[in-house]
Amino acid sequence: MDRPLTKFVPGRGDLTSTTPWVHRRSPHPQRLRHGDQPGPIGMGSAALGLTAGAAWWWKWRHQHSAAVTAWAPGHGTSLRAGPLHVRILGTGEPVVLLLHGMVGAGNSYGAAYDALAARATVVVPDLLGFGRSMDNDGPTDAPAHIAALDAAMAELGLQHRPTVVAGHSMGGALAVRWAAAQIERVRAVVTFGAPLYRNRGEADAHITGMGRMQALLAGDGPLPRAACAWMCRHRTAASWIAVAYRPDLPVPVARFGVQHTWDTYTGALNGLVRDTGWYDSLTVLTQASVPVPLTAGAADTVPVPGRAEDLASSHPNITSLTVDDAGHDLPFTHPHWCLELIQTFNTRVSQLPGPPTRSTHAEMIKGETE
Repeated sequence: MDRPLTKFVPGRGDLTSTTPWVHRRSPHPQRLRHGDQPGPIGMGSAALGLTAGAAWWWKWRHQHSAAVTAWAPGHGTSLRAGPLHVRILGTGEPVVLLLHGMVGAGNSYGAAYDALAARATVVVPDLLGFGRSMDNDGPTDAPAHIAALDAAMAELGLQHRPTVVAGHSMGGALAVRWAAAQIERVRAVVTFGAPLYRNRGEADAHITGMGRMQALLAGDGPLPRAACAWMCRHRTAASWIAVAYRPDLPVPVARFGVQHTWDTYTGALNGLVRDTGWYDSLTVLTQASVPVPLTAGAADTVPVPGRAEDLASSHPNITSLTVDDAGHDLPFTHPHWCLELIQTFNTRVSQLPGPPTRSTHAEMIKGETE
């Protein structure tokens, strides 16, 4: 027979050795049978177990994430250039401009990309309406983004330098549009998982591939507006929720993912991701023989399957490249591969005799990235 447990009786100030432990304080205490668990204690233990399990899962995912292990904060000088906050490093004559994706900021490009500064001046902006460039009252469609980049480059005194521009996701679509507007000085356009859609329906079918947050905020209904409004009111809390939701991302990168407003987000979504102006821009780049490698991970669900290959077959300046073991976060998970691809065009395109062709692009890329 089990020995009775002692209990403290509130108000009596002593321990009794004969009264069994009871869960409810009542004039008629109910004895617990052997093996029974008090309700609140059992529920609390379950909650603690779930919390501990979730924390262990998050830590495991975080520690084993390729994006986390490959990332470190980038170096350079942070400053305001026109309407944009930028990080700049290096003093080389060519410029490398790195554009981040939707629901992101310039810190997406970590220290691995600092190696570009050995040969170039590297500029990494927080795009208009995002990150530390969030304080924007005007539109954030394609013309506004292009004008903001132009203003930043002019203030930095880099508006006449030969430039390689690289962009991830939404930043890839912007890179194509901006390069076409700066055709005289753009040396190459490198894209990673660029959303090149023919119409809005096609875009909406692929937006979910960018992540659940993009899927939640996409659209003009009350739920997306309410979600974004809550994040604006509770920015700090929302940033930590983003960390919990994305254990596969570096904590600073995940936290900056909520630095935008409803107007800036939807402006960029409609003006860059859903807009079809990229096709005319590609035509301009083709006419000028500007190399455009369209790159994506094999598991990336954002690009339309076969779109890059189709464009490469009809545009001699376009090359389609696929990384077998990568998804949409290619610049995070494979930064050194992406770095080498950018370096290829930064250092060798200007040395090619005559206008570059798709075959010379392919041979050059193969030699540099294998």
